Amino acid sequence: MSGPIDRLRQMRRLASSMRVQLEVAVLRAGLDAGLFQALEEPMTPAELAEAKTAPLDLIAAWLRAAHAHGLLLRREGRFQPAPYVRWLMEGPDAEAARAMLDQTALTYVPLQGRLPALLRGEERPVFGRNPEEAIRVAIGARVTERAALSVLRRLPGVRDARRILDVGCGSGSYLADLLVRFRDALGTGVELDPAVAEQARTRLREAEVFRRCEILEGDFMALTVPRNAFDLVLLNNNLHYFDMERRVALLERIHGCLADGGTLAIQAPMVSGSVAARMLGARASMATFDLFLRAHKNLHGLPVMAELQAQLRDAGFTRVGDRPIPLGGIARYVWATKAGTR
Repeated sequence: MSGPIDRLRQMRRLASSMRVQLEVAVLRAGLDAGLFQALEEPMTPAELAEAKTAPLDLIAAWLRAAHAHGLLLRREGRFQPAPYVRWLMEGPDAEAARAMLDQTALTYVPLQGRLPALLRGEERPVFGRNPEEAIRVAIGARVTERAALSVLRRLPGVRDARRILDVGCGSGSYLADLLVRFRDALGTGVELDPAVAEQARTRLREAEVFRRCEILEGDFMALTVPRNAFDLVLLNNNLHYFDMERRVALLERIHGCLADGGTLAIQAPMVSGSVAARMLGARASMATFDLFLRAHKNLHGLPVMAELQAQLRDAGFTRVGDRPIPLGGIARYVWATKAGTR
């Protein structure tokens, strides 16, 4: 039998497991109800309840919970947002971070409730039937965007690329960044979801590069795309939409689209055993994300580095390499070049 110390240790582990989901619930409630925003000027429970015309007992209970989770600071009986919450409201990654929170609460958590049945063999659901899911994914992906773009611009061949194809371009941020930096470059984006494709067009208009770029709607594997025409092809966070067989076909098709000497840059999250990933909790997060992907009929697991590199060589690429993206190294750019010179 376990002693009191072991029992205490297990209870702490249980409490830690529960805390994460409870914190997300308290956090989203405060953001969606405008409570954190109202506390830009520190308030007492009674002042906040009056300002929001809300029940005092619920407001006081929410304040206690948010403070206990470290989401609020308290001084002389008044509460105000902690730095983390201010970052969620005002930081440069605020929109992306909020989308990730919403995706966790509205998509990941409900799926967790179905996991027991799925593990017993129940038919897996199809991801993306709700259009809002695709939009949240596209926005949430921006949280690593600045770090990823910094790495992307240093990959072989990227700075010299003047014809760029972004397969699964999402909201168009990567194309916009490259076209702004390289004023003589031309871009083509391919996006399956019409609502997300329209977001990409809007982003490119805002960046004032839309005249040098077109967004195609549809499945890249079925669209007519020029061969030997592009210096750079991007695949950002979408390799898991392709099973192993289609992944090989995808890489072969991209190889055919690239001009001689062209580069393919694949950004992908991966399960990492690095010290940084373990310290940040990223290893567990990515392993859980891999489980989430595989629990859907139309999604597939995260790529394995050795397998992906072998597939790239089988598709005809000659040079293959990779570089980590900061934030614990859980995401990487895997790059490959087509033989020949430009």
